[in-house]
Amino acid sequence: MLSLDEKILFALNDLNGKYRSLDSIISWTVSDYLIPVCLCLALIYIWFIGHNKQTRYKYQLGVFSALAAMAISSGISQLISALIERPRPFLTHDLVVLFYKPTDFSFPSNSVAACFAIAAVVSTFNKKLGLLLFVLVGILAFSRVYVGVHYPSDVLMGAIIGILSIIPVYLLRKLMEPMPTCFIKVARIFRLA
Repeated sequence: MLSLDEKILFALNDLNGKYRSLDSIISWTVSDYLIPVCLCLALIYIWFIGHNKQTRYKYQLGVFSALAAMAISSGISQLISALIERPRPFLTHDLVVLFYKPTDFSFPSNSVAACFAIAAVVSTFNKKLGLLLFVLVGILAFSRVYVGVHYPSDVLMGAIIGILSIIPVYLLRKLMEPMPTCFIKVARIFRLA
């Protein structure tokens, strides 16, 4: 008897090869580059926007928070992955894989966790951009299941870890506070902020 996780995986994976245009789009969105690079560009954009010094400072602190949340979510994902050691779906099932075959464990999705962490933090101070980033990261999560490198529960847990990783960032913000402020002041001296 198949679990719901496997049923969704097989339903999506059965679409591989049936729609060339969808396969082409997925092959771009599943990569480790397109959507993560878009998120990086969004953070660079956020770093420099703002009509006045206070707004820019708020956004620049947001960039620091996003990077901290990404680091925390990646650490948690790696720890859980090492404890659970769930094999990739293409290793346990006969799937069509439209992507390279990663050699690490499947649960949870580290890339989805890190990207959701960035989107979650950005959405706390810029709702429109945060929503756009959530859509992009949702596409990444869908793509990773579609190509057979993750189960749906892998990307779902990655999303949960990413979103919840903003909690320790905001709790520890006061402890980290001197570091971002000093960095921003130095960056402003060199016209980098």
